[in-house]
Amino acid sequence: MTNRVDIHRYEFVDSLRGLAILLVIVTHVASISRPSLPILRLMAARGAYGVQLFYIVSALALFLSMHQRTRVEARPVLNFFIRRIFRIVPLFYLSVLVYALIEGNGPSYWAPNGLSWWHYVSTLLFLNGWHPETINAVVPLGWSIAIEMTFYPLIPYLYQKVRNIGAAVFFVVASLVLQSMLVMIYKPILLKIATGYTVEAYFYLWFFAQLPIFGLGILVYLVLRDQPMQNKNLGAALILTFLFMYMAFLQTSSYVNAIPDHFFYGLAFATLTLGLCFNPLKLFVNPFTQWAGKVSYSMYLVHFIFLPYLRVWLPLEGLGKTAQFALHFLALLFISSAISLLTYHFIEVPGMKLGKRLVRKMEDVNSPVSDLTA
Repeated sequence: MTNRVDIHRYEFVDSLRGLAILLVIVTHVASISRPSLPILRLMAARGAYGVQLFYIVSALALFLSMHQRTRVEARPVLNFFIRRIFRIVPLFYLSVLVYALIEGNGPSYWAPNGLSWWHYVSTLLFLNGWHPETINAVVPLGWSIAIEMTFYPLIPYLYQKVRNIGAAVFFVVASLVLQSMLVMIYKPILLKIATGYTVEAYFYLWFFAQLPIFGLGILVYLVLRDQPMQNKNLGAALILTFLFMYMAFLQTSSYVNAIPDHFFYGLAFATLTLGLCFNPLKLFVNPFTQWAGKVSYSMYLVHFIFLPYLRVWLPLEGLGKTAQFALHFLALLFISSAISLLTYHFIEVPGMKLGKRLVRKMEDVNSPVSDLTA
């Protein structure tokens, strides 16, 4: 693809992952140490939608990888699943063990009746996303990993079928409609077999609520595939549009909430992704955000372990609430970064290398394609 965007490797992809994990950490810190300014509280709460940024980047990066690998590998689909398993499973299984030791089997918010063997089995098989009382029961925040793993089997099919912008837009709209229909069907059923508040939360977390967000990532891929390599003016305009959207969506809703709030932020993050491809501003794309992106998977699973201890380890009663929030955020970022550096190098990297060696052995050829999805 001459004179087109180089989809061999995007440096800004890691930065977007880094921004996503920073947003997630912000919102969790705000849950125990709220800033005093109302606008900051609102912005911190919306940091939860950093998960949607993860999903957009994931769909984009995986489609970019499929584009490259289908041209150089004999078994691109099989290799895709091998890489994904060795990328996700080692650290997630370790997190299952760690959280089981820390939290035990007693009742919790997501498992009001305590944990049984089937909670662990469904989590280890990444099937926990299909029940309100398993989706987050064993690993806090494990819902998003389950949703990601549910999306992976669809990628080879969607890569073949969603080939143009029109098809991607149709997929996004159809996914929104499907989500609404399934909620109407399944909500009364689930209310009979699970605790009410878990069911209410479940329909934001489950796979079908996030499918339109993955669709936005596919749409971004298709736009980038066909656009000129450099367009800094367009990039700057898109980044400004993102900033406007991010603030405008702080308090917004659709008629009778037909379109969920997280989809609005998905639109905003899709706009940012396009903007940074055309114009990678240092404000967003820099060595720190790139580094945070590389270890973002570890940070996502690690930071929640230390969250409950922040106020104990760092009592700041003499300071204002906003200052407390800022210092607690920096403390959690430092702790989780230090631990994540270890888990990345000693768990994630060996797992990825093992997966790559297996792929090379099966292919019997060294692929020249860099790994976007590492």
